[in-house]
Amino acid sequence: MRSIVISEYGVKISVKKESFIIRGRDKTIRISPADIDQILITTGGVSITSKAVRLAMKYSIDIVFLDSRGDPWARIFMSHPTATVATRRSQYTSIFNGFGREIAVEIVRSKIFNQAGLLKSFRRKGVLNNDSYKDLEYIARELDYESLLKKEAEAAHIYWQNIALILPKDIEFTGRNHDSPDPFNLSLNYGYAILYSECWKALVLAGLDPYAGFVHKDRSGKESLVYDFADMFKTSVVDKTLIEMFRSGFRPRVSQGFIERSDRSIIARNIVDAFNRVVRERDDHNPKTLSQAIRAVSLRLASSLRTGERFRGFVEVW
Repeated sequence: MRSIVISEYGVKISVKKESFIIRGRDKTIRISPADIDQILITTGGVSITSKAVRLAMKYSIDIVFLDSRGDPWARIFMSHPTATVATRRSQYTSIFNGFGREIAVEIVRSKIFNQAGLLKSFRRKGVLNNDSYKDLEYIARELDYESLLKKEAEAAHIYWQNIALILPKDIEFTGRNHDSPDPFNLSLNYGYAILYSECWKALVLAGLDPYAGFVHKDRSGKESLVYDFADMFKTSVVDKTLIEMFRSGFRPRVSQGFIERSDRSIIARNIVDAFNRVVRERDDHNPKTLSQAIRAVSLRLASSLRTGERFRGFVEVW
């Protein structure tokens, strides 16, 4: 995925001769629409002309607006859903006929296998001195629906305690807490929000209802399927990226509980780069970028719901 991140206040996006003109305080750049897939706007005070929106839609370029927490508050994209009616009918039916339970187990299993894979990679590098990844692999293999949430929580505890060992001590990260003011947890929140946006688009284009999930409980206005689906990709896209950033010395500045704008931009650019990382998926010998994997797995989920065939989640070969 090729994205341009707009993080400077007062930027204007317009069009001239079929190209985007991005005018900031100190410089103006010209970008061909053929060179990008997404415009990511991470600050307020940015203006975009209707011609620029029209040009973006012509080239299927997404325009995503993020707030200071990284949550998308608006998305503009050219929607061409696939088999929407049949897919959504099957999706709703699966929640009640038991097939949705199988999908829920596969999603959580894939998530835990990826967590194990990341820990295993740090074990090979000598960063971790224990074999906790084996505990996660055991939990993933033995999952069943009745104990799903309990085992997911058990695996999360093991995973995040080991991430705390991997991260530099000065970060004072003690575990995953969405409400914690520490810089790593705040960065995770921001990175996950960007991932949710990409997953939302992939699911909608696959014809799925982003609000009808299998693991997370449905609640009005809550994109339950997005959260379910993104769980399979968090480790590969966000966790790995941020761990490497923090281990390399990155320390985002935090003011009044929010990461400062310039550092949010750095995080966003690194997450966008992570979408372009080429990976191999278990039981699939065709390498693809993580962005391509998200789209492929969303189509795989939609097809599984329509046909009743077993869904295979995303597990990276680490």
